[in-house]
Amino acid sequence: MPKRPAAYARDAVDRQALLWDAAQRGWVTPVIYAADTCLAERQEPAADQLEAAVAAGRHDALLIPLPGTLGDPARLMRLLSSCAHHGVRVSFTPVARRETGPAPSLFRRP
Repeated sequence: MPKRPAAYARDAVDRQALLWDAAQRGWVTPVIYAADTCLAERQEPAADQLEAAVAAGRHDALLIPLPGTLGDPARLMRLLSSCAHHGVRVSFTPVARRETGPAPSLFRRP
């Protein structure tokens, strides 16, 4: 069972789903790195904050929503590589999206 989990949320829909999923798994409440909050407060992007926290050893597990996690496949691969290097267990969870049209793809073709 993780003792210092983190979660990456794109918005309030993700945030609620991730908190619910973490509770269902029996995890303590994860630290949420929220993209929409960082943009509103003009902080360093949440993905960068999360990657730095993983590298610093602040988390032992990460919960990420699918589809479209981080929006950028290269950024996602860097984060997953960092998690593997630092022994952070990564779990993905499906999150229902409210927008119309197809869900964004995790891996986009150029």
